Amino acid sequence: MDPVGSLKKSFATAVNEALRGVGLEPIFKPFHVSRVPKTTDMLGLPVGFKLAKKLGLRPDEASRKVAESLKVEDILYAEEIKPVGGYINLKVSESLFKDVLSLASSGNLGRGVKPDSLKLNFVMVEHTSVNPVHPLHVGGGRNAVIGDSYSRILRFSGYNVTVHYLVNDCNLQVALAAAGRIKARNLKPKGKLDHWFGLIYALANASVEMKELESKLDDKEARREYEDWLEAVNRIREKEPEMVDLILGKVSLEETAELLKRYQRGDEEVKPIFREVAESVMEGFLQTLGRMGIRYDSLDWESELIWRGWTEKALKKLEESGYLGREGKAIYVDLRKALLERDDVRKIFGLSEEQVKELVEEGSLDQVVPQKFYLTRSDGTWLYTGTDVAYSLYKIEGVGVERCYNVIATEQTLEQKQVRASVALMGYSADKIVHLAYEMVNLVGMRMSGRKARYVTLDDLLDEAKAKVKEILSNRGEFSEEEVEEISEKVAVGAVRYALVSVSPIKVIQFSWDRVLDFESNSGPFIQYSYTRALGILRKASKEVVKYDVSLLSSELERELMFKIGEFPEVVRGAIEFMRPDLVSQYANELCMLFNRFYERYKVVGSGEYEPARLALVKAFKGVLGVSMDLLGIPRVEKM
Repeated sequence: MDPVGSLKKSFATAVNEALRGVGLEPIFKPFHVSRVPKTTDMLGLPVGFKLAKKLGLRPDEASRKVAESLKVEDILYAEEIKPVGGYINLKVSESLFKDVLSLASSGNLGRGVKPDSLKLNFVMVEHTSVNPVHPLHVGGGRNAVIGDSYSRILRFSGYNVTVHYLVNDCNLQVALAAAGRIKARNLKPKGKLDHWFGLIYALANASVEMKELESKLDDKEARREYEDWLEAVNRIREKEPEMVDLILGKVSLEETAELLKRYQRGDEEVKPIFREVAESVMEGFLQTLGRMGIRYDSLDWESELIWRGWTEKALKKLEESGYLGREGKAIYVDLRKALLERDDVRKIFGLSEEQVKELVEEGSLDQVVPQKFYLTRSDGTWLYTGTDVAYSLYKIEGVGVERCYNVIATEQTLEQKQVRASVALMGYSADKIVHLAYEMVNLVGMRMSGRKARYVTLDDLLDEAKAKVKEILSNRGEFSEEEVEEISEKVAVGAVRYALVSVSPIKVIQFSWDRVLDFESNSGPFIQYSYTRALGILRKASKEVVKYDVSLLSSELERELMFKIGEFPEVVRGAIEFMRPDLVSQYANELCMLFNRFYERYKVVGSGEYEPARLALVKAFKGVLGVSMDLLGIPRVEKM
């Protein structure tokens, strides 16, 4: 399923065997093999440059010496071996290109090919897991798109993947929304539920915060913050005046804390209120995410982890490890003790034993890793940190996964290390829980706050993208109303998904409509348009290519495009190993740019003896691009 990868592996292996023959250790990996510039069918390894000193020879002499031990028949797809300067170059056979085009056309290029470094089968991806108190905004959307794309890539590569969402229904945020709902219990929800309950959550926050600020209005900063809250309340009043009258000033922090305590105990009187809030908002979430093609195998409830005893199981294991501490009703993991005594815990935080000792002597260890990782509050209620530890235990023991990838913002990096340390202290490899971190999304000119119902929702982004695409399509007058509706929805989803996944997860995204809807390069619409362009060529040809001479695809551009198609499995492996689904989006963009150059330079239909081979190349491009789009969740578009 990976001709180019097999060739590179075979080449590197053969060279390493030759090195053993001259008494040297093997040093080459498949990724060291690269295309030789200004050639159409050559790959090379810098053997002479790497070994000249060890062999006491010039680079060109070292290459020739090693090349003498190589046999063409021992290397897959090899036609000729040529030592040139400090390199050993390999001329590849036409059968390589034929196999690449055949596999790409069928959609099977790279399918089921796992990275050698990841010998796993059953894995989980937990993603999104946004508190169910207000609509999904663009940051939560990035989490969901990264998690969904990574899940798709893992499945394509042959892993058994289960995708989960942790419904965080046991925190103060949900308790605030529940307290607000109690005050407005006679109001009937309307519109999209996550948007409606988001207003209740904002008003409950306003009740608590504005009351606190009222006694500090002489302070300039406090007054500014109070006025900011007042502006948020007035905005909500324009939509829901009755809701404002029922909630504002009537929710207290003390009442909220008591509600949370009762809910975590499983109080039957408050359970329906919390569940109504969380389930209603989750319904809205799933509608939005479903529109983007995002699905989950399981919704795991934080409350169920408590009620079904997973939190107590985690405490018991930590107690048995000797690293659990208590301060009244507050329970914590003693990380200072663990760092002093355990190398596996030190490794999680990137510290050596000597570094820990130095930090202790300096009195600064707590600044690097807080001594106490609290799992519960002083009133005994569970913190999200405690349920995260319990959830990790559930993933390992309850679900039985070999590894779980937690897609969680970079701001939670320390907390995720603390959770992984707790996993190690419970007796499991910390590698069973992996943090796939991502950065925020900046919307230029927008100041966001979920607590004040001030945000650009994911629904807003999708609707605005769709409206912009609709306007473009309608002005062209080429499509029916039904086609405009279908195409604009698919292009909107593709545009937003690509924008949220095309940048390395650890980099901040600057969201710009000019870039998101750019039909010329590096966007979802550009990828979709390139796909429809290939479809159009194949549709115009209206015949199936059975036989063709791949040697006719001999130009540098055609060979470059075939090599690029053949590199797809390597890109997928890199996306998995480095937890970077953006590598697939970058590949798709580069592939489309190459294809469009080919399209502009060469005639396909009606090109005489070249037509069958060029049609095969177009079909292979369509096949591998279509799979890339599937992995990124970008809808395929038939016409555009």
